[in-house]
Amino acid sequence: MSSIEHMRKSNTYKKNTLMVVTMSISLVAALTLSIAQGEGFNTGIYSTELLCLWLSYFILQKALKKPNILPSIFIWTVYLFCLVSIIFDSSTLDVMIILLFLTVYSAIHLHTKIFLQGFILGLITVIANLMMAAPEQEVIRAIFPTYMLVYLLMGVIFYVIIHLSNQQDKKIEELLIQSEEETQRKEAQKTQLEDSVTSITENIESASEHLQTHLNAQKEMASTIHEISMGSQSQTEQISEIAESTKGTRSRAQEVYQTSTSLYEESNEAKNLAYDGQDRIQTLSSHIYNLEKMIQSLNETFGVLTEKIEETNTFADSIKDITEQTNLLALNASIEAARAGDAGSGFAVVADEIRKLADVTGQTTEKITKNLVELNKSNQEAIHKMGQSEETIKDSVSSSNDVTGYFEHITTTLQNLNHGLKSFTELAEMVENQSNGVESSTNDLAAIIEQTSASLEEMNATVDTLSNDHQKLSELMEETSRQATAITERF
Repeated sequence: MSSIEHMRKSNTYKKNTLMVVTMSISLVAALTLSIAQGEGFNTGIYSTELLCLWLSYFILQKALKKPNILPSIFIWTVYLFCLVSIIFDSSTLDVMIILLFLTVYSAIHLHTKIFLQGFILGLITVIANLMMAAPEQEVIRAIFPTYMLVYLLMGVIFYVIIHLSNQQDKKIEELLIQSEEETQRKEAQKTQLEDSVTSITENIESASEHLQTHLNAQKEMASTIHEISMGSQSQTEQISEIAESTKGTRSRAQEVYQTSTSLYEESNEAKNLAYDGQDRIQTLSSHIYNLEKMIQSLNETFGVLTEKIEETNTFADSIKDITEQTNLLALNASIEAARAGDAGSGFAVVADEIRKLADVTGQTTEKITKNLVELNKSNQEAIHKMGQSEETIKDSVSSSNDVTGYFEHITTTLQNLNHGLKSFTELAEMVENQSNGVESSTNDLAAIIEQTSASLEEMNATVDTLSNDHQKLSELMEETSRQATAITERF
């Protein structure tokens, strides 16, 4: 039920109650007067009329809940009883006054149809009162024209009042309808606003959760970058130690090269005696040359930390092999010098120097190897390619072993010693070249690690800045979510 219908129904109930109460008061007053004057007919009429009014009121309005037909029943009832009183009693001036009251009574509902019913019934009753007047009641006939004029004017006045009231009621109803429509529209807007705010709040909460996840990931990333940066600093220190060791190895290798060159010049006359071993030396040189080419190729392709480490491992293994060969050559030279007696004393001195140099080289190589082992722990990703280099080195070692075996067959001759010195000279030169390569590689590696550390620090700073921005954005989104929730609660 709309508010307008509810208002109409409530108004009808109230006006029906007003009609029955007003008429009851009038009838009770008339009944009291009739009883006081001893008018039995009027007493019965008023009592019956009062009873009919209240029965109609309770049955239709209270029991059946049909108040709309009750005003017409009230009007018909009072006018019919008035006609009965005129017909069966007499025509009096009192009836004419009562009819004016009933005209006002018919206008209580301010309803045109109800008023017209009462007005027409009143007009009929006025005419009936005139026709039923006795000859001696000249007063009724004398005032009838004036009374009719007054009655008609009252009817016109009440009709105009009722018409204006109905127009006003229509406008009020239109305003109420507009108000209801506006209320419904605002309610729909409120619902839509609540839904929108709820959706925005949910989206903000979801975005805040994702942002918090990203913030945690960035914190973990910053921690990881910091750990990598610390590892890079440690690697830089290790590379610096390797570079220092490589400088010492290069210096010793230069001394070995100079000594072996001098010895080779003194024993150059015996080179033809070792012609057969020269082919093996050439084979060994070819393998080592291929190894050098492979390492150079690795130097060109390996632009990152793993490549430099592989090159360093390869050079360290090569130095270790050469050191072993140097020890073996020094041992062979000592044996040959012992067999030669006084004639081989010079070779014994050289062999002793070579052995000392080999020991120094071995110690240096062990230190390099130790540092490389520590460095290799954090660079396992380069194992695969280093394996390929190791296979090539193994081939070179195999060839070197063949050469060593060949030297064992010619140790009884000075020519074999000359050939061994020549090989040692070439190996010393290779050690020097490899030492230069190791130094260059370690310097490049140190520069790369330093640059990487700087980049990691910049990245760490960027991640910190981004994390701070995300933290501020998360706080802003939480505040927005709280405000949206507050808006929803206010509505």
